Amino acid sequence: MNSLTDWETQIKRFQLLSTEMLDLAHAGEWAAVAEWEEKRRVLLDDLYKTSPPAEVGPLLKDAAQFTLVSDARVQELAHAEMDKLSDRLRTIRQGRRALNAYQSS
Repeated sequence: MNSLTDWETQIKRFQLLSTEMLDLAHAGEWAAVAEWEEKRRVLLDDLYKTSPPAEVGPLLKDAAQFTLVSDARVQELAHAEMDKLSDRLRTIRQGRRALNAYQSS
């Protein structure tokens, strides 16, 4: 990145990807969340290939703080979804055991 505008654009894109990931997590679109995470990781790697100009420090700090909060919420939603899936699997296993017991008798 060469210009200050390039840096600002990339930092805003980074924050936008974090916002979109949270929106996708709320919608239960976990495959898309993973895809956006990969895009964001590539962008973050690009951002840290060179030292940012001092002028974008506050913007970068805000984007990083926002992303940490957003990611924590995405993780909460992911854990809740995993709990739901675990409950469904448990119900399916119980149903299979009941069916097997019924068929065996």
